[in-house]
Amino acid sequence: MRRPSRQTTLSLLAALAVAGVAGIATTAMAQPAEPRSPVVSATDVDGDALPDDWERNGYDANGDGIVDVDLPAMGASPDQKDLFVEVDHMAGFLGPIVAFDRAVQVYATAPVSNPNGSTGIRLHVDLGPAGGTKYNLGGGNEVPYAASLTTSQVYAAKATHQTAARAAVFHYFLYMDRYNNGCGGYAFGVPGDLAIVAMSPVCTNPTENTWTGVFIHEFGHLLGLHHGGADATNFKPNYLSVMNYAFSNRGVLRADGSSPYFGYQESALPPLSETSLSEPRGLGTPSADEWRTIYECPSGTQTTSGPAGQPIDWNCDGDTTDTAAQVDLNNDGQLTQLNSHADWYALRYGGGAVGDPVGTALRVVQRPGAP
Repeated sequence: MRRPSRQTTLSLLAALAVAGVAGIATTAMAQPAEPRSPVVSATDVDGDALPDDWERNGYDANGDGIVDVDLPAMGASPDQKDLFVEVDHMAGFLGPIVAFDRAVQVYATAPVSNPNGSTGIRLHVDLGPAGGTKYNLGGGNEVPYAASLTTSQVYAAKATHQTAARAAVFHYFLYMDRYNNGCGGYAFGVPGDLAIVAMSPVCTNPTENTWTGVFIHEFGHLLGLHHGGADATNFKPNYLSVMNYAFSNRGVLRADGSSPYFGYQESALPPLSETSLSEPRGLGTPSADEWRTIYECPSGTQTTSGPAGQPIDWNCDGDTTDTAAQVDLNNDGQLTQLNSHADWYALRYGGGAVGDPVGTALRVVQRPGAP
């Protein structure tokens, strides 16, 4: 008898950090909509959803001649992609600063191009006083402690602790004890501008990798990525991204054993047809030799490959010669075609209120959320 699908009985790996376990909601979220006026169009040469004028002169939210959010003073420019994130937290639940260091590096080395000829995305993290001189951009509040917050309380926290002017520039994270009495991460909208990280010692013991993975994973949702890239199909062996639960807490494994990669997939790999898998082809391209992937054997055992561009024993029978193997590699209960995805080039920078002038934006996330 086939064991239950991993979609319903997630591995501890996914459960601890991003699987939406122990009560974390996995259904669509919606808040009452406000009347919407046409959004003012503005030039945005670098395509980061922040108008050039804001990145050059700062953002004057109410037109009184006083800059409310000084983007250039925070390091932004109109010729290179910038992402701003405010991280509020309950005391003792922020996690290690090094996790944000690692995230900043992941985005800095992104293979996306900029008008100034550079590559990469500048990630500006605002932890407030908790971030010291490195990550203090004037926000990043410590919020009152509560053992668990509900969905409405999360929205209320954002409305209370993030000004409307900053909401037009900064994505918002709330680091907390528990969410709906559970632990993990959750993004309120794909794309969107609000996410939570709940790492209570009651239900998890996060490592540095966990803290790193959950932040980049949930931010990926806010930037428009799903668990399968463009779709919700999880655990695809040919989707080498931190958005994939197989890698969200441990990173994408490098074949040489060096530090794992906690970023998004650069180039889409060839599709895998679970009804006709060619073991000699592996993941179908020599570029995959840099990585090791994770898949499910017919017995239900999770297996790690060698260099993924080399032959892979998909049906776990001890050889790599089969050319038409039938295996449910992602254990979702069906044999389908698994499609890869080029994540970095599909990011949507303007989720939620980000990039919309105050007074014209629809400041709700009525898109489905995601753990």
